[in-house]
Amino acid sequence: MNITSRFVSIAVSYVDAPASTQGTLPATTHLAGIGLLIAQRGADGSFRFRLDSHALAAGDSEDGLLAWGCGAMQATGIVIGWQLADRIVPPLLDAGLSGDPEIGRAFIDRLSRLVTAPSIDLAVPHGGAGAPPLAEIAGRRGIPANAMTIAEIETAWAFGNRKLLSVDVEARAITTWRLWLAEGNGTAAAVSEAFERWLDG
Repeated sequence: MNITSRFVSIAVSYVDAPASTQGTLPATTHLAGIGLLIAQRGADGSFRFRLDSHALAAGDSEDGLLAWGCGAMQATGIVIGWQLADRIVPPLLDAGLSGDPEIGRAFIDRLSRLVTAPSIDLAVPHGGAGAPPLAEIAGRRGIPANAMTIAEIETAWAFGNRKLLSVDVEARAITTWRLWLAEGNGTAAAVSEAFERWLDG
């Protein structure tokens, strides 16, 4: 397939770690999962889709997730996310700076190349950092969205339910993609139909 354009819908889950009471450790995050929906358009106008995810449990090294991300993330593409600068990029950078230097450097390099290409933060017209949850905005468009709550993510991470975390980030990557297509107000109808056929197949 001769690829003419690529879109990467990304979703991330993480657990907040507050600063230590002694003030020796700053507040940070523990990455729990990454979900990617990659859509590639061919020269003939057809689309190919790929959905992938990886999740961690408490005690797992984030290096494994970063190494997976280096392979799964495309080097180029238009990134689509919900609150990219507030809820997606920061926990990825935290993870990249806290583990194995070589893995972290490779991941941050891949992430930097991807997010400095054209990117679309769907939350911006809805309030940016102060926007309602993705599921609420998607619901207004009739898009199903069953995202886990912060408490549910923390519990799944703590008890090692990686499958549940993977399902959640994949679902949010799908919701983000569907919302972007829906906000095209009919201009992306053919792509939307192709995606739904692929998802049902």
